[in-house]
Amino acid sequence: MKYNVIDVDASALQEKYKIGLLSAKLLKASHLDDEEIHELFETDTALTTSKAACIQRCCKRLLQARDNNEKVMIAGDYDADGICSTTIMKMTLMKLKIEHGYYIPDRMKEGYGLSAHTVELAHQKGYSLIITVDNGVKAHAAIQKANELGVDIIITDHHQIDEEIETPYVVHPNYMESEFCYLSGAGVALQIARNLIGENDIQTAFACVAAIADVMPLWKETRRIVKRGLAVLKQGRPRSLISLLNPGSGIDMTSISFSIVPKLNSLGRMSDLANVNTMIPFLLSNNEEQIAHYATQVNQINEKRKEISSSISETAINMIADEKFPILYQEDFHEGVCGLVAGRIVSQLHRPVLVMAKSHNTIKGSGRSVSGFNLFDFFKDFENLTAFGGHEQAVGISVPIEKFEEFYQQAQEKMANAGYEYIEPVQDAIRIDAEDIHFNNIIDIDCFTPYPKEMIEPNFALEDMNVVERKETAKMVKYLIANSSGGFEAVLYKSRNIAAPILPKRLIGKLSIHRWRNRTTCQMILEDIV
Repeated sequence: MKYNVIDVDASALQEKYKIGLLSAKLLKASHLDDEEIHELFETDTALTTSKAACIQRCCKRLLQARDNNEKVMIAGDYDADGICSTTIMKMTLMKLKIEHGYYIPDRMKEGYGLSAHTVELAHQKGYSLIITVDNGVKAHAAIQKANELGVDIIITDHHQIDEEIETPYVVHPNYMESEFCYLSGAGVALQIARNLIGENDIQTAFACVAAIADVMPLWKETRRIVKRGLAVLKQGRPRSLISLLNPGSGIDMTSISFSIVPKLNSLGRMSDLANVNTMIPFLLSNNEEQIAHYATQVNQINEKRKEISSSISETAINMIADEKFPILYQEDFHEGVCGLVAGRIVSQLHRPVLVMAKSHNTIKGSGRSVSGFNLFDFFKDFENLTAFGGHEQAVGISVPIEKFEEFYQQAQEKMANAGYEYIEPVQDAIRIDAEDIHFNNIIDIDCFTPYPKEMIEPNFALEDMNVVERKETAKMVKYLIANSSGGFEAVLYKSRNIAAPILPKRLIGKLSIHRWRNRTTCQMILEDIV
C-alpha cells in the first residue's frame, strides 16, 4: 500500500464541535457533511422500529398463521448473514408459538436461494406459508411453484431487485423508511421481529454480526444495530457467538470479522463435511457443555477450510501463465473455497481472477476483482451461463462443461480489448506530531467507531520523532517514542513483511490504547515505515 502524507488544518472543526485535534483532522480529511458528523457523535444506541406497510403485511400474515395453526417454513441462506437471519426468525416464531421449521440449502448440491423443489417438499410436509430470509428476490421459479401449489410466500431480503416479485409479501429496505436503507438480511429479519415480539438484545447481537459480515454501510439504523450489538457481545451474550472468538480476543469489528464470521461461513463452504442447518440450534443454545462441544467442531471445520484453501491457492497460483484473465480451473478444486482462493490470489497479483471447480455437469466457481474493475459488468453479457450473480468486486459463475472452452476464450478476448491496467491505490495518512498522541486524543477518535467506509482510514503519519528504544521479538518490532505525556509504543508486526530500520524517519499507522496485565499504554500499530 502506498501512502500520501497530508497536512490538515482542522482548527475550525475543532472549535465548532469542541473535539480533540486528531478527531477534527480525521473528520476534515474525510470530507463528511454536518449530518454525517452529527451521526458519528450520536451516543444513543436505542434502536428504532420500522412501521412500513410491507412489514405490517408480513406481520399480519404471520399472526394469521399462528391463529390458524398453520405450519411456517423459514428458508435461509448458508452465509453468515443468512445464518443469523434464520436464527432471528426462528427465535421470533418460537416466541409466538408458531409451528415452524427451517431449511438452509446445501451450497454445493443445491446452490443459492430457495428452489422450486424445496417448495414442493415443504408443501408435501404440510407447510402453508414460507418466509425467506436474506434471499428470495431472485427466486422466481420457487415463487411461481408456491403460487401454483397455493402456498403463501413472504420474501424478506436486502439484495438488489431486478424484476417484479410475484407475491404480495415482500419485505425489503427499498420499501421501508429511509432510516432502514442499509439493512442486511438479518437487519430486515430484526425489523419483523421487533414488530412482532419487541426488543431483544440477543437478536440485535446476531444482526450486528450479520451487518459486519456483509460489510453494510455503517449509517442510520445499521450503525445503531452494530453499536448496540457490540455492547451486548461485550456483556458475553449470546454464549454461542462468544464461543467462536479466538482465544484472548477482544470484542470489536475486527475480531468479529476475522474470527466469528469465517467460522459461521465455514459450515456453508464445507458442506461436504458438515450440515449448516446444525448451526441454528447451536446459536440458540444456552447449554455451556453443548456450546463448547459444537464450537470445537466448528473450529475444526474452519481449520480444515483454511488448510484446503491454502493448498488450492498454492496449486492455483502456479497454474497462471500469460493469459489476460486468469481462469484457474481444476476438476478436484473444492467448490466451497474457490472465492477465498480467488481473493488470496488477487491480493498477490492485483488482477481479477476466477477460480473454478467441477460440479456435476457444470464448471462452477467464484471471481474476485481489484478496485476499479467491475467484475459483474465484465461477465453480465456472457451467454450460456447456467448461473451468474454477484457485484462489482465478486461474482459466482456456472458454465456447462461443453461450453467452458468458449467461455474461457471469450473472457481472454474481452480482457485483451478492455485495456485494463492496475493502479496501486494510495491512502492518505494525516501528518501529526508525537505530542498529539495521548490517551484523551485516542479516546476521542474511538468515539467514531465503528468507522463508516466513507471515512478515510484513520492512519496517522509521524516524522522527526524521538526514538528512545527499539525491541525485537519473534513476532514484532517495538519502538518506544518519547513525548511529554510519557511516551508511547509503535508496533510493527513481522507478518507485514516490512523492513524495520534502527532509526525510522517516518511511521504510519493507527492509534489505539493497549491494555496488558494492569498496564495501559498508547500504541501506534504500524502500517508502513521508512
